[in-house]
Amino acid sequence: MINPMDLTGKRILVTGAAGGMGSATSVQLSKLGAKVVLCDMKEEALQRTFGMLEGDGHAMYTFDLNDVDGIEGLIKRITSECGSFHGFAHCAGIAMMRPLKMTKREDMIRVMDANLFSFIEIVRCITKKGCFEDEGSIVAISSTASIQGKQSKVAYSASKAGLDGAIRCLVCDLKKKKIRVNSIVPCWVNTWMYQAYIERYPDTFEMQEIHEKQYMGVTEPIEVANTIAFLLSDAAKTITGTSILIDGGMSQG
Repeated sequence: MINPMDLTGKRILVTGAAGGMGSATSVQLSKLGAKVVLCDMKEEALQRTFGMLEGDGHAMYTFDLNDVDGIEGLIKRITSECGSFHGFAHCAGIAMMRPLKMTKREDMIRVMDANLFSFIEIVRCITKKGCFEDEGSIVAISSTASIQGKQSKVAYSASKAGLDGAIRCLVCDLKKKKIRVNSIVPCWVNTWMYQAYIERYPDTFEMQEIHEKQYMGVTEPIEVANTIAFLLSDAAKTITGTSILIDGGMSQG
């Protein structure tokens, strides 16, 4: 049987691999034959994801991506120990909700470091000569917050809008190597953050709005993982500079 998303032999870096969409993505990539390099700051959870991977040739690195200045050293270490990459999936990030009057500069920097600056720095370092194969693929998880305004999400929305804007420029910078760069734009995904939110605010107007507008249902992490796998595969070899919505119809409401 032909599998158009076959990733056999391709080495792919996944950040935020300890849980949620990053963990689901890592496991699915391994099932498709990829050699997955996991990265996250949560060592115990990272070990759990590592234990679920299929096949061999995988590796894991514990690192806090808010240490943006340390990323170059991390990438040098990984490539020297594992070899060059064919793909990179940026699933790391933080979702901070804070009213404008309480949002300070240090809060903005923390969110930007995790969601935007770390991504750009990894791309800068990983696409250097000998680190990334030509015609490889890079995918980042954005959010519908990048295109829809919500109260108390100024830092998060700004970071995701910046991510999508940066991707359109990275495409131009990397076009000589034919490295593709795209993003996934989900709304509510059934991760621990979503579960914690509905437990805390079970009867709020926003929860009613979510279920009404995201009428196709809350997205499961495997749906995001499958879309990332598609974009990393040769099945999407001419798709670049694109943001793919996975929002259950939310943005159409």
